[in-house]
Amino acid sequence: MTDQQRLGDFDVPNVARMYDYYLGGKNHFPADRAAAEKVIELSRGYVKEAALENRLFLRRAVRFLAGECGVRRFLDLGTGLPTQGNVHEIALAEAPDAEVVYVDIDPLVAAHGRALLAGDPRVEFLEADLRDPDRIFAMLPERFTLDRPVGLLLVACLHFIPDEEDPAGIVARYRELLPPGSYIVISHVCSDSLQEIMAAAGNVYGNANAPFEARPRAAIERFFAGLELVEPGLVPVHEWRPEPDALPPRADIMAVLGGVGRRP
Repeated sequence: MTDQQRLGDFDVPNVARMYDYYLGGKNHFPADRAAAEKVIELSRGYVKEAALENRLFLRRAVRFLAGECGVRRFLDLGTGLPTQGNVHEIALAEAPDAEVVYVDIDPLVAAHGRALLAGDPRVEFLEADLRDPDRIFAMLPERFTLDRPVGLLLVACLHFIPDEEDPAGIVARYRELLPPGSYIVISHVCSDSLQEIMAAAGNVYGNANAPFEARPRAAIERFFAGLELVEPGLVPVHEWRPEPDALPPRADIMAVLGGVGRRP
């Protein structure tokens, strides 16, 4: 079965819709809910907290890039279903002259995104595969110029690219295509402390439209090769520049690591 066939099959769990379910959204179907509930049970409920903390990390990273680093071009890859507090909402609140391009392979996600974003020329949604950096850069709208730094987001998506497809090589190609001074934001599920649970979750995702491959910290660090890590480095997502009033997570272990790297 091809990627496109699986994306349009509502009987096949869809990773974007499963993630929406973890976040408490409404864009999911019975197959998505059943698979997500299995993962929730395996993780003792902590996957929902991890998804929320990952979302908060994304927002803080975008706010940091737009507000403190002067970034005005944002490219969000594997964006998933639109939900509250999207990249464009955060970026435009900090910098009304920002430009945001979303990219997702799922035609239903792309159609939904275009419908929600219609009318704002600063935001665009492309249907494309993040595994093809050159094609995505060729598709960028003319106004999304590459004469200034870009904030490229790979948030909670690289663990859906198996090793045989060379995710590190894909990230390296994006790094090469970005102008100097750009930033790459990455979050990724880490397998170090929960290997059995991660393997069991991988079995659940094996029946979904994309495989799931949690990786050890050392493998995640390699995604930042050639980049200058911004403080505090690669850390559990709730520890990346948290808000002063942020409450600690309930989970003893936060199995999602996040970091921001700058292209010299």
